[in-house]
Amino acid sequence: MRLIRSLVCLAVLAACAPTTEVLNSWADPSAGQVRFKKVLNVCACKDEAMRRTVEDQLTKRITGSTPSYTVLSEDDLRDRDAARAKVEAGGYDGAVVMVLVSVDRTQTYVPGTAYAVPAPYSSMWGGWGYGYSTYYDPGYVDTDQLVDFNTNVYQVQGAKLIWASRTQTTDPTSVGSMVDEIISANISEMKRQKVLE
Repeated sequence: MRLIRSLVCLAVLAACAPTTEVLNSWADPSAGQVRFKKVLNVCACKDEAMRRTVEDQLTKRITGSTPSYTVLSEDDLRDRDAARAKVEAGGYDGAVVMVLVSVDRTQTYVPGTAYAVPAPYSSMWGGWGYGYSTYYDPGYVDTDQLVDFNTNVYQVQGAKLIWASRTQTTDPTSVGSMVDEIISANISEMKRQKVLE
């Protein structure tokens, strides 16, 4: 009985866990495999706390990378020429830029179901037997939060876009875990497309 309860709990947790999928991606066919020495991680969003969280998560996962908030101020992000000058002066050869595209809620109606279950009964003659009872499980509305991010990988020299993707995360539990999922999904996709080894 404990095993069945444990399996049911795991199934429920798996169904509620956030999931990230790559909706679409593009790779520059002329770029070949990517090998950057020094990468700048940028999260282009209005929320400074989210920017720092995303850039820190990227820095943890990408070897030889730096969060942009340590190099570029808010004013620099609004001034492309100033940002470009600082990035080039810093010796960065690659940049990963994540952009928050949208945060939406979607509702899905799950219809109710009726099912028969065995039920014991006693007859007036003193015997026991089994019959069936009908139970009804009412319908409900399920609400999901959908968060879409664009991730672009640039070669700094020439500001050349070499890879891009759009991901969607369903019901993220935190910014950190969501970014970790996005990075993992993007790395898998880049490996599949032979952009990374």
